[in-house]
Amino acid sequence: MRSDSSRISSRSSEISSTAAPPPRAARARARPALGRGARAATDHRALATTLGRRGSRPQLPFGRADERAVSDVLSQSEIDDLLVAMSRGGTTPDEFVCGRRVRPFDFMRPSKFSKEAIRTVGLMHETFCRSVQTQLSGVVRTPVGIEVVSADQVTYREFLTSIPTPSLLSIVTMEPFEGNAVMEFNLPLALSIVDRLVGGPGTQRSTARELTEIEQALLANVTDILLGAFTEAWSTVVPVHFRLVGTEMDPQFAEVVTPSEMVVLVGFEVRIGEAVGTISLCVPYLVLEPAMDRLTTRGYFSNQSDTSTAESREGVAEQIGSVMVPVAVELGSAELSVEELLALDVGDVIPLAIGVGTDAVLRVGSRRAFTAQPGVRGRRIAVQITSPIEDSERMYA
Repeated sequence: MRSDSSRISSRSSEISSTAAPPPRAARARARPALGRGARAATDHRALATTLGRRGSRPQLPFGRADERAVSDVLSQSEIDDLLVAMSRGGTTPDEFVCGRRVRPFDFMRPSKFSKEAIRTVGLMHETFCRSVQTQLSGVVRTPVGIEVVSADQVTYREFLTSIPTPSLLSIVTMEPFEGNAVMEFNLPLALSIVDRLVGGPGTQRSTARELTEIEQALLANVTDILLGAFTEAWSTVVPVHFRLVGTEMDPQFAEVVTPSEMVVLVGFEVRIGEAVGTISLCVPYLVLEPAMDRLTTRGYFSNQSDTSTAESREGVAEQIGSVMVPVAVELGSAELSVEELLALDVGDVIPLAIGVGTDAVLRVGSRRAFTAQPGVRGRRIAVQITSPIEDSERMYA
């Protein structure tokens, strides 16, 4: 019994002597010198051992991972990818979590307009460009070019800081929606238009100044044309009516929404002769929120198939009905040589290549439209239409 106790005591002393750590000075002398690469490899192995330990949850040095997306034990490939990415500096802790990239989200600038809604707004304003450049050309008496250069969502603060002071800001409503939108008109371009309206060459000056009341009155017709074209373009998807409610020259007085509110901003480049400027339309999300489900490319293209109504067709027919067209009657024709043509004189008779009683041809413009019989009505020569000329038989002069 005493021998067994002595054996147990001696074994305990052996285990104690084996497990006792050496002094700190001895450990420092015994540790070999490691190079930079060897030290990095040792740190990586230590981190991998810590991450791969069973029964313990990985504690990453840059934050807590989502428990639903990360398993308790990382695979070796995920650990290697994480270490390689961090050693190369190709990612930051906020962008890379357990081998998976995350997309940063700015709560101060949330995305409220989908990419499809932004694309639909751009398509609508391409229709606006085609309509307004024709109408403006007649007003300024020179060719006008306008095109969409941008369509994006920004904060209202970013919109206000992007425009110069002073600027011509038109506050408009989009009935029946609640709230206001803003149309910004580049002042050098506006002054160039005013110069053309009063008979000038449309010289564009680099320095901008506030418009006088007379100049604003001269631009009222241009503003009405732009708002009418906006109404026509937006009505292809959302039935709205743009109406002017106010004008400002200083952006800080055009607070239609809070500065942090998201807006859709559409920018246009306008060319009038040698003058080049910009026009912007800013529509807050709060105004368009009731119609966001209709701002889709499918809705836009489906409405392009047939946008006419009975009222619009009647209106077009009424406008076309008052157009004057030239009508002429061709009694006959003949062929002459150049010598005979040069010898013609007063009193000469030219025989026509048609017989007596043959119908004449009535032309509408340059098109042969009807056959007619010449005659007299009262004191005037007249023709009586006998039959229409079929499309296959019509000829152009």
